[in-house]
Amino acid sequence: MNQVEYNDLPVKMMLYPAIFFMILGMTFGVYIAFNGFVVPDYFQGEYAHFGRVRPVHVGSVALLWLLSANVGLIYYFVQRLTGVALWSPGLALASVCLWWPSLIIGVYSYPFGTNFGWEYAELPTNVSFIPVKAMFTLSWVFVVINVFMTIAIRRYEKMYVSLWYTMGTMIWTTFTYVAGSWAINWIPGGISRVNLSFFYVHNLVGLIFTPMGLAAAYYALPKLTGRPIYSHRLSMVGFWTIAFVYAWVGAHHIIHGPMTQWLQTVSIIFSIWLFIPVFSVVTNLFMTVAEDWEQYTKSAAVRFIIMGNIFYLLTCIQGPLQALRNINEITSKTDWIIGHSHIALYATFTYFAIAGIYQALPALTGKPLWSERLANWHFSLNLLGSLPFILPLWLGGFLQGYLWSKWADGSTYADYHYQLTQMTFLDTVADMQPWWHMRLMGGIIILVANLLFAFNVFNTVILKPKTQPAS
Repeated sequence: MNQVEYNDLPVKMMLYPAIFFMILGMTFGVYIAFNGFVVPDYFQGEYAHFGRVRPVHVGSVALLWLLSANVGLIYYFVQRLTGVALWSPGLALASVCLWWPSLIIGVYSYPFGTNFGWEYAELPTNVSFIPVKAMFTLSWVFVVINVFMTIAIRRYEKMYVSLWYTMGTMIWTTFTYVAGSWAINWIPGGISRVNLSFFYVHNLVGLIFTPMGLAAAYYALPKLTGRPIYSHRLSMVGFWTIAFVYAWVGAHHIIHGPMTQWLQTVSIIFSIWLFIPVFSVVTNLFMTVAEDWEQYTKSAAVRFIIMGNIFYLLTCIQGPLQALRNINEITSKTDWIIGHSHIALYATFTYFAIAGIYQALPALTGKPLWSERLANWHFSLNLLGSLPFILPLWLGGFLQGYLWSKWADGSTYADYHYQLTQMTFLDTVADMQPWWHMRLMGGIIILVANLLFAFNVFNTVILKPKTQPAS
């Protein structure tokens, strides 16, 4: 069988800029944590406050970093799992050339008022004369066509689970993106549009980043450990239950809102069913390394996957719990929700993406990683920073919601009014200050850790391999 020459140029063109935007986006996040919460409005000005900068932070880390990195990883492992090069190198390059200008211009125009007010769907239709949303949509269409055609002409009949998740990603992302970024403008305003918005917000995680992240983890872990995945059948259970369950759970973000009770109840039921795919994935990844835990100590990339797996379990326990009506009364609209989104997008799927990049980098460069020691520090600092970054948002957010819920005590308006006079809203803000300080500290540690990651990747790409000492 002839040696396949893989087309890795589009992979590099997606991964390397994505790492830069991860650093930039996290820098915006640290700035927001400081200027928006710890020392409010220390830096002042029209374009310096929370409302202008926060959408840029979200767009940078969600779209310019995580989505872009995952597309790069898909371009990488789809070729290896099919045994063929990308179906159309030209189409891949065209997708890259549309992808970056549309997202960079779109996201960094937000402070100037171009963005829509819909969470994660703020990409404007046009920036001046540039149709950024149409450009991004066309770029995604090119990605979908290329990936499906590459799988269609594969040399290997059997398909590994990462290909199933990749095909799911192509379908679910298209549907979710069209619903949240285009169709939301075609339906009447009011609660119907809010419901569609939360369908999009939740499924950005559930039907876009989840299958992308799991595809990368399922590919990288066996490659890194030299062991086959524990159970292909179990991986298929996880895949099909995600396909069936996830689309129904978005409404659990508007429990107790002006939404029909049956839809709220359906979202709660399907939220509980999420335990099925979660435990399928968690069990499969853990059992893959269960008989050779030494791999965990040897490889920073393996540690990223295993710790990401633990955080995946935690976030998917938290999600169904906050869907329950009694708990939702306390946690809704608090920092608990912010902690939930960060443990999913950062401590789970960013961990998986980083592991995928570590695994792919030697193949992309033809060189070993420049410094394993830096990779170990990268993991250790990430874990050290993730705990004070995320846990205070959970604990402080629950306290925040508990304080708010005290206002609702009493059965008469007089009782309710009395509660308001006993504790003002500003008191609850003051009580959150220690938690926000811990979040800032954790965010700074994470930023430093990922600067080490970027430095390590840069040196691996640019420098010659370190010479090995003579034995």
